[in-house]
Amino acid sequence: MFGLRYLKTRPADYVLLYRAGKVRKHGPGLSFFYFAPSASLVIVPADSRDAPFIFQETLQDFQGVDIQGQITYRVTQPEKLASMLDFTVGPDGRPLGDGAEKLQLRLTNQVQVTLREKIRGLNLRQALAAGPELVEFVRGRLSEEAVLRELGLEVLDFAILRINPTPEMARALEASARENLLKEADDAIYQRRNFAVEQERIIKENELQTDIAVEEKQRQIREAQMNAEIAVQEKQKLVEEARMDARASVARRQREIEKEDMEARTNLENQKKELVGLESENRIQQAKSEGEAMRLQLDALATLNPELLEVLAANQMDPKQLISRAMRDLAASAEKIGNLNISPDLLQSLLEQNHTQRQG
Repeated sequence: MFGLRYLKTRPADYVLLYRAGKVRKHGPGLSFFYFAPSASLVIVPADSRDAPFIFQETLQDFQGVDIQGQITYRVTQPEKLASMLDFTVGPDGRPLGDGAEKLQLRLTNQVQVTLREKIRGLNLRQALAAGPELVEFVRGRLSEEAVLRELGLEVLDFAILRINPTPEMARALEASARENLLKEADDAIYQRRNFAVEQERIIKENELQTDIAVEEKQRQIREAQMNAEIAVQEKQKLVEEARMDARASVARRQREIEKEDMEARTNLENQKKELVGLESENRIQQAKSEGEAMRLQLDALATLNPELLEVLAANQMDPKQLISRAMRDLAASAEKIGNLNISPDLLQSLLEQNHTQRQG
């Protein structure tokens, strides 16, 4: 039949079928036959969609910037949105209304108004660095906007892709940034050199402190050595003094011993001298006694006959002495003797006696 059509939609499309000004069918992802001459179709996309935007704003310091970003949204109340914007499609599925364009324009305008409220209070440098702050501000304000709730929309996300100054200002900022970077590079070089100098100074100070510590340690060692040497010398001095005292004591003791020995010898000599004197006196007395006795004997013998004395003396002689005495007497009277005969035995006896006396 002419005019009978079949409609098949995506699950993300919300379909409304109007006939005679009333909604006959509605729901997401519907598929059905309809009579085109008497029916109107409205398809509202209910999936999440991105609405990109770019616009220019003037800042507090009268500098212009281009702001580019996008807003992500989805339709939560398709019937309410369809009653406010035209999403009519033809029998071939092509849009006949301008609902999608107007919806994106309204979202962009709402974003621009919200951003302008915040960004007009910033200068250029602040605005270029305020991307995250602006995103948080706009996202919070859009979630509270009554206009979006009236349209049946829910903002899922908001992002600012870039904030660009004008080309002239961009070149100026680039030059300024370049100069700042060069200055920072120079500062970094200076800081590195200063750091190197500081490190060199610290190293020198550490070396000096080390040298001072070494010198102090060496001084302590020298002092300890000197103290040890002084202690050793004092000990040696004490030992030497003790030795000298000992030697002096020994010398004194030796002198005392020698003195005692000398005194003992002197006493001994005196005693010997006294003994010798006594012995001499005794010998003198003995000699005197013996002489007196001899004198008395001689006086007694003087009164005796000499011949008797010879006889008495001969009695005390041995035969050989008697022979010798006889020979002496013969020699004394030799002029009176004519011949003298001596027997061989007597001569042999006299010779043997003479030989024996020589050997003795």
